[in-house]
Amino acid sequence: MRGMCKRRWIDRFAVLVIVGLPACCMPVIPAAGADLAELAARPVADGEAFVPVSPARLDTAAGRLRAALGPLDALLLRSPSGADWRRYLDWPALQAQASAGQKADGAELRRLQSLLDAGENGLEMPQFAAVRRAVAGFAEAVEAARNPDAAAVFGQRLDKLAAAVAAGAAAGSLEPLDSVGPLLARLEETGQGAATVARVRTAVNRPNMFLEVDESLLGAAVNRAVNEVAPVNENLLGTRVRGTGHTTGIVFLDFVPAVDRAVIDLKLDATNHSRTRGSQGPVTVHTLGTTKVDARKRIMIDGDRVSTEPAQVHASTDTRTAGIGVNARFGRRLIRKIASRKITEMRPQAEAISSAKARQRVRGQFEEQTGSAIAKAASDYQSRFRRPLADRGWFPELLAMNTSESRLSVVARKALADQIAAFSVPPPVDADAILAARVHETAVNNVAEITLGGRTITQEFVEEQIRKNNGSLPEALGNDADQKPWSITFAKRKPVQLDADDNRVKVTVRGSRFTSGDREFPAMDIWAAYKIEPGPSGIRLVRDGDVQIYPPGFVPGGAEKLTVSETSLRRILQKRFNKVFEEVAVVEPLRLPEQLAHAGPLPMEQLVARKDGWVAVGWRKKDPSAPAGRPAPAGGIVATSFDALLGMIVAVEP
Repeated sequence: MRGMCKRRWIDRFAVLVIVGLPACCMPVIPAAGADLAELAARPVADGEAFVPVSPARLDTAAGRLRAALGPLDALLLRSPSGADWRRYLDWPALQAQASAGQKADGAELRRLQSLLDAGENGLEMPQFAAVRRAVAGFAEAVEAARNPDAAAVFGQRLDKLAAAVAAGAAAGSLEPLDSVGPLLARLEETGQGAATVARVRTAVNRPNMFLEVDESLLGAAVNRAVNEVAPVNENLLGTRVRGTGHTTGIVFLDFVPAVDRAVIDLKLDATNHSRTRGSQGPVTVHTLGTTKVDARKRIMIDGDRVSTEPAQVHASTDTRTAGIGVNARFGRRLIRKIASRKITEMRPQAEAISSAKARQRVRGQFEEQTGSAIAKAASDYQSRFRRPLADRGWFPELLAMNTSESRLSVVARKALADQIAAFSVPPPVDADAILAARVHETAVNNVAEITLGGRTITQEFVEEQIRKNNGSLPEALGNDADQKPWSITFAKRKPVQLDADDNRVKVTVRGSRFTSGDREFPAMDIWAAYKIEPGPSGIRLVRDGDVQIYPPGFVPGGAEKLTVSETSLRRILQKRFNKVFEEVAVVEPLRLPEQLAHAGPLPMEQLVARKDGWVAVGWRKKDPSAPAGRPAPAGGIVATSFDALLGMIVAVEP
């Protein structure tokens, strides 16, 4: 029985947990709230009246500011530029307002908010952003408490909210709902319309990311046959027993149905056939043994951690005597008869002892071989998944997992208080998909706003990030010989926006400021639309018309004309973004990481975009004729120019 489960099976499972889940990573989905159309069918406020802002509300807002200052203070203490940031932020004034409570100065809070909202690089970090939101919310509450027209402002906000909900319900798309997130945040900050806010949020704050992974895909990293021969040498009831054992069976991954977490069993189903001999005095007994072993190590994964249960092992041994040898000159028949009787009497006890030893041995192997791997998985789950997302402000407000008998599912929602998420259910997953992702445009847009809103990105910075990730700069992001180094300052709201329509997607980049060498240019919006089409070698994205580049609010063909500066910038951007937004982007099969690489590449089976903002992507099993897959690169910007633009977002580190 020795060596039944070698370390390589455990190593593959560790890779699965560490790499497969976070990188690929249907929970109990929160009960669906009101449908948008149902919400619009009756008065949104439904009789809610204005409530004056109480002193307790101001104290609560001050407490939130104090709570937000703590993590920022810790960040500045360990930062070499912490003292400079404190001077810039007027730290004593921030602390004074946080301690002022009901006596806080609204004008002073707005001044401090303007410092935090100035677009300086670094202010987009989650610690700064949390303080900015707390200061803004505190200022909103202070102004509402002292504004004689606060009731009228409340009524206006409810009217705007009702109009936006009605327009969104009629259109069935996200654009009319653009003002809903900020309106809900302002109402919450002033403690107004709690029931209205809750009702609207149930309609526009549904999960906006779904991921489903088939058991067969993750099992490719673990499932293996066991075929091992090992020596047997042990003491059984005072007799030294020697021989060989041949173990055959399988080690495999098994999803366990669970509604509040992902539960995965690493299982061993094996049979050991042994041929042994043991001698006692003149008698040598030849025995054939069969031991059935079932073992499992249970791993549990939720949004917070990776945990495990002790290994569970069941073993049952059956033996039969293959022969009895007697080394004696006289009385062999009598000795053999006595030995046979004793063997029969002792067999149940011997089999029980053998079963117990097998259980103990396999349990020890499982615990020894999985212990360090699972500890590393648990550590990496924090350091490679949770912490990086939290550090960037990307960690979802909702993250849950579950497993069925054949699928691991993840559902998430990423939306801050002044953002909204999905307002509809996602498209169904393709039946042939073994890996599927359904992402609402709000997930992309919310993360882009958190990461890039108001931030300045230079060519030098992008090159540095790519070097850190051992990648190469895509041609679209590089510089021609006749062009000077570039920079872009992204708009504070919707800096990069994905718009989904029926079998069509549109990507918009909004820059509030551009530079090329020493020249500075004004704001421009750049966008390109793509149609989703079948191609000769798979799904492809075909650009619908030219890349469009115009100032914010500019109407092409209208009475307004572009200035000389705008025309010059448009020409520069046109040259660059025609490379970024290729005319045809062919979707390549998906390469998988590390130990899953041989299961790929996975051809794309499904790419669906819908008017309500959902994009559904599904990959099927590797084509049998496809060569063995190479591991996906660990980092860097992907090769295609279309993906390079979105890759730039995820490559940027705070």
